[in-house]
Amino acid sequence: MPGDIVEIKLGESIPADVVLIKTIEMKVNNASLTGESEELLRNPEEKAKNIFESGNVGFFGTSCTNGQGVGIVFKTGDNSVIGQIANLAQTADSGETPIAHEIDRFIKIVAAIAIVMGLFFFAINFAFGYTIITNVSFMIGIVVANTPEGLIITVSVCMALAAKRMAARKVLVKNLQSVETMGCTSCICSDKTGTLTQNKMTVSHLYYNGAIVDASLNYANYLKNPD
Repeated sequence: MPGDIVEIKLGESIPADVVLIKTIEMKVNNASLTGESEELLRNPEEKAKNIFESGNVGFFGTSCTNGQGVGIVFKTGDNSVIGQIANLAQTADSGETPIAHEIDRFIKIVAAIAIVMGLFFFAINFAFGYTIITNVSFMIGIVVANTPEGLIITVSVCMALAAKRMAARKVLVKNLQSVETMGCTSCICSDKTGTLTQNKMTVSHLYYNGAIVDASLNYANYLKNPD
């Protein structure tokens, strides 16, 4: 619980986010949190505004790889840093993909046509003297006949075939929807694994007309310093 004092020894996992008050050559591995495999030395005297850069903090889910220390718990469970990251990952809204949007629009159009045709023939059959039971059965048959029952199977098979072709090129597809998303991708920006960034990427070089061009001087910097 917050406020408890815990003793962390070599080889043990840190049970919660703790503020270290005493350490003896204590090092931790934050790979599970940041992706960095380098061991970090913990020192109760080192403090920083950024909690990830503070040397007197131990995080839940990380391990003590050297020495030992004593700390005071200040966050546990879902309130811990790694718990908050897990909650953000679970609640992240991926949004509707373009193909899902088009399928939804297509289904609405087909449904409208089927209902209109069913009502139209339902009214026409009264002119030919059919009973209401026959008319209702005929209307239901028209609506069902115009329902694209094989649409889901067709889309799934198409995506599965695309995933198979991508697998032949050593691309692992865990979600079929990602196949359609990759088909709409025109530019991919990536960063080195394990680095905590500000989610702000800059372009250093451009490749066009068969040559590499230096792009370190961007328009914003040019306005600040035209020289």
